[in-house]
Amino acid sequence: MEQINRLVAYKLWLSYLNENNFVARTGEFESNYVTLNDKQVSRINIIANVVNKYENEDKTYKAITVDDSSSQIRLKTWREDTKILDNINPGDIVLVIGKVKKYNDEIYVLPEIVKKVNANEELLRKLELIKEYGIPKEKLNLDEPETKIEYEEINFSSNDLRNKLLSLIEKYEENLGVTLEEIKLQLRYKIEEINKILEELLKEGEIYQVNEKYRLLL
Repeated sequence: MEQINRLVAYKLWLSYLNENNFVARTGEFESNYVTLNDKQVSRINIIANVVNKYENEDKTYKAITVDDSSSQIRLKTWREDTKILDNINPGDIVLVIGKVKKYNDEIYVLPEIVKKVNANEELLRKLELIKEYGIPKEKLNLDEPETKIEYEEINFSSNDLRNKLLSLIEKYEENLGVTLEEIKLQLRYKIEEINKILEELLKEGEIYQVNEKYRLLL
């Protein structure tokens, strides 16, 4: 049996999938792609949060919108392929492998695999992307064709402390968050180290601060 060579599914921030980077191909067997440094990305591998789901009345079309903290994109399915989204709902964290498509000026993803994952897998993917690309400072303004993606480099000094902080903040969710004083009492780290990691988590959108308490961004 003839072996099918699949294109590489690249890991990236969703903010890379924009009008400025999209290249349409006209050949019957040619794939559209997004330029990513020296790569031509036709398939992607992303982990993101499901924020919306839609299904038409006759159930021949189903779509979800996902957000990875850099941008949002829709996954679209038709007819028998809609079953791939049957058990996926808003609030889920999903791993998606699919092809980059465009229709009516909208870039979307035609999914091949959609699988639920946990928050730890999402965090590991974000760390992986940050180490390779940095943190997107803000979403692209697609009205400006010369806009370039800018990133802020961050060096993580203590993944152990990051995990402990996230676990502690999650533990205090029932109390509507945890204060810095409570964190200092629970974790025997220097205050400088704690503040540094808290700042990183705030920038990534993993946590937020309200009434002097740190909470998970669910």
